[in-house]
Amino acid sequence: MTLWHTTIAVLINLLWGSMFIAAVIGLREFPPILFTGIRFGLLAVLLFAFLRVPKPLIAPLVRIGLVMGAGMYLTLYLSVALADNTASIAVFSKLEVPFALLLGVILLGERMGVARVAGVCIAMIGAAIITFDPAAFDDLPALFWMAVSCGFSAYGFIQIRRLGKIHPLSIVAWISAVSAPILLLTSLAFEGDHFAVIQNATWSGWLALVYTAVMSSVVANSGLYFLLQRYPVNLVTPFGLLSPIFAVIGGILFLDDVLTLGLIFGGTLILFGVTWINLRTTRTGENAQNAKS
Repeated sequence: MTLWHTTIAVLINLLWGSMFIAAVIGLREFPPILFTGIRFGLLAVLLFAFLRVPKPLIAPLVRIGLVMGAGMYLTLYLSVALADNTASIAVFSKLEVPFALLLGVILLGERMGVARVAGVCIAMIGAAIITFDPAAFDDLPALFWMAVSCGFSAYGFIQIRRLGKIHPLSIVAWISAVSAPILLLTSLAFEGDHFAVIQNATWSGWLALVYTAVMSSVVANSGLYFLLQRYPVNLVTPFGLLSPIFAVIGGILFLDDVLTLGLIFGGTLILFGVTWINLRTTRTGENAQNAKS
């Protein structure tokens, strides 16, 4: 990978990591369901041209929209809204990798192997250490909702794998178009003072909301698609481990997050477990490809 493309990969994960910081700022001014609904409404408008897909893909994309939008992203932003320490939930978000592996075994009959089982166990031990860290007790509701978000994310990614070749922004567009009306109606039913919230929102709140939509979903996903057109997946995906690290650094610098020993040790185990899973998955894929050749 060239230096320029490596820089792009790092910047993509800087955008994803800083999304947590922007979400915290935005959710100080917007209730979580309204925040998520407006975010997806903006994305649906911006990505309207990407809604055009072959008819056989429409039904699965609607299902994915429900799982990823009304499920994953809503619970993610609910987690952010409840968290006192952004760093813990940012690291916790990487549990989507072992969750996806486990769901692949349950739903698709995939085989894990001893090495990847070890990676899952290491990541889960790390999650347990963070969960039972006395300093994180106040964040238990946030960690719970982040774990739920990871479950939705893992299931959604399995469904996306079944779509075949499709532009990633088409997936984002459909998630947004399906989720926005559902979330906005849900917000009207369960959250109040919408006009006051919108009227009193500051520029920083609106910019944070726009940042989570445009920079995180459109720019970062476009950059990822650019790299995946030029390099194999196993060369691009390891950079994803940088996003929680950037989120932790940003939380400490801008949100006064506290970095405890439990978070350091547990977070290290989660990232190590995810790295081990990715390495073993890559090696398994290479062996399968060699067997076919």
